[in-house]
Amino acid sequence: MNKRKKLYRILILGLLLPLAACSPENSGLVSYGYHNMTAKYNAYFIANEKLQEVLLEIDEAHQNNFNRVLKVKAPIDTNIVNANTEKIEDVIKKASIAIQRHKVSKWVDDSYVLVGIARMLNQEYEESIETLKYVNVNSEDEQTRYEALTYLVRTFTEYNELNNALAVIDYLNRQKLSKSNKRKFYQQAAHYFQIANDPNNLIKYLTAATELMSRGPTKAKYHFILGQLFQKSSLDAFAYENYKEVLNNRPPYELSFYARLNMAQVTELSKGEDIKKIRKYFEQLLKDGKNIEFRDKIYYEMAEFELKQGNIEEAIPYYKSSIAESINNERQKSFSYHKLGLLYFDELKEYPLAQAYYDSAYQIMPKDEKVYPQVETRQSVLSDFIKQMNTINENDSLLSLAKMDSASLNEMFLTLQDEKLKKEKEEAARQKREKRIRSANTNSSSFGDEPNIQTNTAPGGGFYFYDASTVGQGKNTFKRTWGDRSLQDNWRTNRGKVFDSEDAEELEKQAAAKQEQQPEMSEEELLAKEKEKFFSAIPFDEEKQSQLKDEMEVAYYKLGNIYNFDLQEKQEAVNTYETLLSRYPETEYKAELLYLLYIYYKDKDESKSKTYSSELLAKFPETIFAKLVENPNYQEESNLASAKVKVIYERAYRLYEAEDYKAATEEINNGLNDYPENDYEDNLKLLEALITGITDGKNPYKFKLQSFLKEYPNSELYDFAKGLLAAIDDLDKKQQQKEKIKYIPFFDQAHYFVVVYENNKALSGILPQEIEKFGEKFFPDQDLNAGNLVFDSENSMILLSEFEGKATAEAFYKKFNSDLSPLKNFSTLNFSNFIISKDNFQIFYQAKMVDSYTDFFKLNYEITQ
Repeated sequence: MNKRKKLYRILILGLLLPLAACSPENSGLVSYGYHNMTAKYNAYFIANEKLQEVLLEIDEAHQNNFNRVLKVKAPIDTNIVNANTEKIEDVIKKASIAIQRHKVSKWVDDSYVLVGIARMLNQEYEESIETLKYVNVNSEDEQTRYEALTYLVRTFTEYNELNNALAVIDYLNRQKLSKSNKRKFYQQAAHYFQIANDPNNLIKYLTAATELMSRGPTKAKYHFILGQLFQKSSLDAFAYENYKEVLNNRPPYELSFYARLNMAQVTELSKGEDIKKIRKYFEQLLKDGKNIEFRDKIYYEMAEFELKQGNIEEAIPYYKSSIAESINNERQKSFSYHKLGLLYFDELKEYPLAQAYYDSAYQIMPKDEKVYPQVETRQSVLSDFIKQMNTINENDSLLSLAKMDSASLNEMFLTLQDEKLKKEKEEAARQKREKRIRSANTNSSSFGDEPNIQTNTAPGGGFYFYDASTVGQGKNTFKRTWGDRSLQDNWRTNRGKVFDSEDAEELEKQAAAKQEQQPEMSEEELLAKEKEKFFSAIPFDEEKQSQLKDEMEVAYYKLGNIYNFDLQEKQEAVNTYETLLSRYPETEYKAELLYLLYIYYKDKDESKSKTYSSELLAKFPETIFAKLVENPNYQEESNLASAKVKVIYERAYRLYEAEDYKAATEEINNGLNDYPENDYEDNLKLLEALITGITDGKNPYKFKLQSFLKEYPNSELYDFAKGLLAAIDDLDKKQQQKEKIKYIPFFDQAHYFVVVYENNKALSGILPQEIEKFGEKFFPDQDLNAGNLVFDSENSMILLSEFEGKATAEAFYKKFNSDLSPLKNFSTLNFSNFIISKDNFQIFYQAKMVDSYTDFFKLNYEITQ
């Protein structure tokens, strides 16, 4: 019996000991071991695994842009974070279990670090900072504190508190970190210096990080970044060594490919043999089957290599091949378009081709590229350039045709028809060949991805707007690039249906059926129809010719300015300006053109310069251009005068606000008389009009505003003055309407109390109740009810009804507008209130003009206190 009791006690003790160890606060040896083991392998382990999964997903989702320096740390993608909200919340939950249930465990501080990182991913930066700082202050483990500070650097960096991040980096640099913490710290510091755009420190910390890392893809990536940084600094030898290290660290194939490609870029070339070696290396890369998806990049680098050797003619075909080979890499394709645009613009001066390539680059280049703003600007300039060129060429050609006799036109038409038929036969043969090629190999393409270059003539020398073969080629090119698109807005982005072969066959059948239904025209009828089209495009009447000439005049002016100011082609600008003056001697731009030509020839041909300046001074003496010829400092002096007048205007305006209109008028007159030409003349004139409106009445005020609009059509104040004039007209109309409204002077009937106030949703439910309570308190015998009504688009109305007679309503009005008013707590509310008879309310509500009733109300009611 005693033995059994003893055994029982042992069993009870065995059960109680683990239970006692489970207590969160128990710090005994058994308890400490239990909490450490449970915290690490349960809550902390699960939380850390889930956190690493999210971080890995962020890292893998990031698309490296190898045309820029790669990111040390993948940017935190909020889309991925949002998709993993549940997982991140579980990280915080599991880490919190380790903190709350295992308080004596050494994994508590590590769990806090996990919570801090999770909060950072959620963009809860302040909570993350507070958590990581807590670990730094309270943890007894030195290295855990340093780990928390390492992630604090990252949080401060993401939160854009760069000064705080730098302060933590400086502090950690003075501490003795473990190898693991050093590695993490150097990576986070490198990330910070990349964000802070400090390449020297980025190289320093990234190099230090690689020295502590094991072989693997991350170390390979960091060596690649170092290679890029050294390459940008023209330290090719260091760049080469780092690219070489990439290959020694088990890189992913894409990283390996770009490392090899960049090694070719930084190889020092001293002999012709070296150049041949690099070219052969590129050819080997093209032949390698693993590089099919990178062929666009290889051709691009081949073009860049030839460009460095000064071989523009060799580089251009490689850029075009890069475009043709690009399948899913729009970014890379846009770079090739841009480089071709640059070459045709800067080096070859072939602006139509440059415009075509810039237009293509602009259409597909991602907006996050640094060069995108320059591409956008130059594309706009070149598009305008081509537009003006086409206007001049097309209109000039049409006007030339209009001068020809009918016999010559008939001869030209027949010649063009022969060319057209020849081209149609060639096009049909070409399409037949292409069809055979496509049938033989559906994966091959006979066409490069060339831009759509704008031209003015058809291939045979005819004019493109009536050459069917050119139009047909354009349609085919469009279909190859964009597919079958319906005619609609936003056709580039509105892709619509993708047609397969069955759709194409059905369309062909429908087209054939439609053609069978239409009566076949004879050759003579077809020829007559084409001839009618040809002659209808020619501007025979004077009105149309005059319109085309006016368009050309504007186009010459704009083209000259594009050459002069945008393209910096001064000689071409001068040629265009002189052509404009020759063809349009009385052009409205003549004063400006004479001045620009005077400036151009000033240091080149004194006699020509003097000819242009003399004509400018003789014919346009009052223009700013003539004054700049007479006094080169005119603009500067004008600016000085404007600064002085600005002071006068400000002084006059202060006097106007103080209602000292006489003194204000004197200041205005002084400014206008002493400084007749300045940038503040319109301000002074409008202020003068405002004062006139106050001192002299409506009609003089109206006259002043009308004069202002006539004298200063380009003033920034024009619309404001126009609005003032419209307000006067509107006031006149309202006054006329007001005079038509007649209220009935019969008061022996029920009355309403009305409040009209500006629309306010918050008050629309409160005010009727407050007014009704006020009525119940002071006029309990009247049985009053308040309701909210729509008055107009800007105002609402409260109607309190109804009072037995005029006297009671007057008493209510006086009480309501006393110190006891229920609206005294709504000081910001703009409102008007009055009493009105039942009959007059019908007239008022129909007129919806508060002012129309105000005068009648004041004359017929006892409303003073």
